[in-house]
Amino acid sequence: MKLPIYKAISFNGIILEGGHSKPWVISVNAEGELKPYVVKLYRTIDIEARNKMAAEILGCLFAEEFDLLVPAFAIIEFTEEFRMSLGEECEEILNLLDERVKFGTEYYEGTFLFAPQMSLEDAEKIIPVDTLYAFDYFICNRDRTLKKPNLLIKDGSGVLIDHEMALEIDQNTITNFKAEKWNDKYQYHLFYELLKGANPSKKAMFFNEFEFYLQSLRLNKYKGVFQQLNELGFTNLNEELLEEYFNAILKDPQKFKKILRRSIE
Repeated sequence: MKLPIYKAISFNGIILEGGHSKPWVISVNAEGELKPYVVKLYRTIDIEARNKMAAEILGCLFAEEFDLLVPAFAIIEFTEEFRMSLGEECEEILNLLDERVKFGTEYYEGTFLFAPQMSLEDAEKIIPVDTLYAFDYFICNRDRTLKKPNLLIKDGSGVLIDHEMALEIDQNTITNFKAEKWNDKYQYHLFYELLKGANPSKKAMFFNEFEFYLQSLRLNKYKGVFQQLNELGFTNLNEELLEEYFNAILKDPQKFKKILRRSIE
């Protein structure tokens, strides 16, 4: 498996409310069709420190494994021709940022941000609440909170965005999993309080679907993605550590479910 690489064609604007990275909306040549994409812009130090390219890509790939919606995604190349078409202000921004290819997701019109004050029943009409909580815990993404849901609503369904802060994984993460120790920082997750406040009979059913999908996940299919990133100059991917962590969970999905259920008791 490898991700498509699309060439940037034209600059459409900057998403000013898009966090510290201030993503650009650009048009790309997506297999012969002109489409708007949201492209994340990072400094080299940020990519190296946080493994952001791998986090964004694996976040989207794994979301699909658990039947969670994400926008179409691709690697975006800012060609010399594209850069020459930019104004001076945009060029000055790019001069401060990493020069390698970027990560981008298709820009969807007509979306709005998830409202955190929703009830569990209303939220479940949009997205499987327990699965999203489990998913973010699985990919070590603490960046989906009440203040920053990173969840869009499109045509009544939830669409996940922004996984750049995922893969916050070290040896302690693996040790804690093996010891069945929950990371209490996930009490700030967007859906933690809704899950914790559910009635016992409902809680007894939580995470069953996630476990079902987890049992069929195979890491080997993503070897090509890591190879592609290496070929594109992203060599600080901690691939062995990530493989050790995910394989530990895949070998014992029931333990992972037990941790999740205990967390919302």
